[in-house]
Amino acid sequence: MQPSHRTGATLRAAALLAAAGLAAAAHAATVSASRPMLTSTTAANYTLEKYLQRSGTIGALVSDGWSPTAGAGDTAGFRATYTVAADGSGTHATVQAAVNAASGSARVYIAVKPGTYRATVCVPRGKPPITLYGTGSDNTKAVIVFNNAGPKPKSSNTAANACNPNTGSTTYGTTGSATFTVAANDFHAKNLTFSNDYVEDTYAGSGQQAVALMSTGDRLIFDSVRFLGHQDTLFVSSGGYDVVARSYFKNSLVQGDVDFIFGRGTAVFDGCTVKYLKGRKGNGGNHIAPATAAGNTYGFLFVNSRFTHDGASGNSVSIGRSWDEGVSTGMYRAGVSPNGQAVIRQSTMDGHIKLQAPWGASTSGRAFSPSGNRFREYLNTGAGS
Repeated sequence: MQPSHRTGATLRAAALLAAAGLAAAAHAATVSASRPMLTSTTAANYTLEKYLQRSGTIGALVSDGWSPTAGAGDTAGFRATYTVAADGSGTHATVQAAVNAASGSARVYIAVKPGTYRATVCVPRGKPPITLYGTGSDNTKAVIVFNNAGPKPKSSNTAANACNPNTGSTTYGTTGSATFTVAANDFHAKNLTFSNDYVEDTYAGSGQQAVALMSTGDRLIFDSVRFLGHQDTLFVSSGGYDVVARSYFKNSLVQGDVDFIFGRGTAVFDGCTVKYLKGRKGNGGNHIAPATAAGNTYGFLFVNSRFTHDGASGNSVSIGRSWDEGVSTGMYRAGVSPNGQAVIRQSTMDGHIKLQAPWGASTSGRAFSPSGNRFREYLNTGAGS
């Protein structure tokens, strides 16, 4: 006897419900002590607005109404104060020369024509608001790149770079490896690539830090920007351990293999792609390493973003770990030492992410725990969620 149309529909509905139940059960299996989730109630405390509403000194933070979600603006409406062109057709041949020329209190617009600009750049404290933008058709056309690295040797009386000279050291160090450093407030970048193309293991050492961009300024916007590197690609910091400095990243790409988004700064990644590169580490690397001060509620927020990869094995890569900045192994002090904070919400997690234990031990050796660490997720999707 053939089932009626109603009976067939009922069976199909039952099958769909069963499949949904299995999917829910599979997802629920990742919600554990090793993978804590926010509730709809607690998620209200970890929004873009909450992360970006205040800055200043911890204990005396001030709300200033900063709302950067519109991004850096439409380049079609920009009027260049200076133009950088490697072929000599602009006002300056290098980005640093244009930055050095910026003065006054009004926003300075620096256009960068398509080309590869191989040099380190420092935007020092005290510079006026600067918008640095590429004039090419997309963010691959204007590339600011260099290849310094933490273990790279130098003489002790040679400056690593203008913002982080690291004189007295015989290596460049992490801060000294930065291709581009922003120490000024209110800096905006759009339609550009910041890169560190150091070839890993060129110099011996367990650390192969090579920073593409380092920031310590407040109210920074990076809109449609690429950050390319491997270990320690994007260093989001602040002017001091007790200082909150905010950055907003919109529709941008960050790629690397170890701790490639890290630091004590407060940062929101909105509609961004976070790409793990398997080349050197294969499987077993990680993406983020916030070093949020113990007294700072907000570290890194990823929203409407995607964690992806270039061919890593499934269920093999950690989301991240806490960088206990300045803390030696076994010397961590709860409530005093840095304790990285991050929330990933309403984002896509590809299948390379470890399902059951995606958060690694901290750099000082603390095992992950939901009470001892400040990492949470909320309403993420994808094979790695």
